[in-house]
Amino acid sequence: MQRRRFIQILATSATGLSLGQLAAASPAPRSLQAVRWQGYTLGAQGSFTLYTENRLAAQAVLQHCFDEIRRLESLFSLYDHTSELCRLNRDGYLNAPAADWRPLLDAANHAHALSHGLFDPTIQPLWHAYKQHFQAQPDATTGPSEPTLAKARAHSGWEHLQYATDSIRFNRPGMQLTLNGIAQGFITDRVSDILRQAGYQHVLVELGETRALGSHPEQRPWKIGIKDAGHASELHEVAELNDQALATSGSYGSPLSKDGSYHHLIHPQTGLPATRWKSLSVIAPTATQADALSTGLSFASNEQIHNIEHAHPKLRVLKQG
Repeated sequence: MQRRRFIQILATSATGLSLGQLAAASPAPRSLQAVRWQGYTLGAQGSFTLYTENRLAAQAVLQHCFDEIRRLESLFSLYDHTSELCRLNRDGYLNAPAADWRPLLDAANHAHALSHGLFDPTIQPLWHAYKQHFQAQPDATTGPSEPTLAKARAHSGWEHLQYATDSIRFNRPGMQLTLNGIAQGFITDRVSDILRQAGYQHVLVELGETRALGSHPEQRPWKIGIKDAGHASELHEVAELNDQALATSGSYGSPLSKDGSYHHLIHPQTGLPATRWKSLSVIAPTATQADALSTGLSFASNEQIHNIEHAHPKLRVLKQG
């Protein structure tokens, strides 16, 4: 699972600063110690920051989090050929799936409905069409032909995925699922739940998506810098999180063509890459929701985004045009 890394934890509320001017964390009350971990997980850099009076206990809980990450990755990874997701894509069905599938697919279904179909994890055949096209023609500046895209679209469609507690199956041949637009948020929420249940009240989890538990121990929001899509060393905006999550998607990530005009954000209905926004971030109550909607709303118009924010006041969308 790979994800766009486009945020920076801030120690200051100032804007207009370069990333090199920013520290990693702020001082905490003397009774609390900051326990930090940074490393490689879910295919990219990740980090945990939590404040506690018991460092050893915190390290034990973090080990539980790492174990949970590995377990969930073994279910949802496209890159582990033994994962349950790869078995589903290979066979077209999955009997007796792990219990974790149901809440994840329920969340995907909700995001699909909320985004009016713009979030659709069944686009994997379209992604394959682009990958094969640019592997065969590395210097191409145009994408696959319309007949090729039409064939891939015929093998996709969220409404053709059927799931229940005891089984998941595709109702069209050739369908495949990708969870790259939601699984990292789901895993971020799972490990955040572990930390909350263990009693931690001041936590920041960054696993591609960012989830804040409570506030910063200084009784202020966590400050998260969103990088400028055109100048990665500069900040576009500073978001404040208080028991919320943030996810960012952008056309700059995971290019499929050499010139970057074709990339991983593919419109599920047209099969064409997103061009409306350079970057789009979503603040939501959970990382799962923020992850899915930052992907789906990358194709949405200003009016569509406004209507969604109006109907769902706990959501906030930050756009770079």
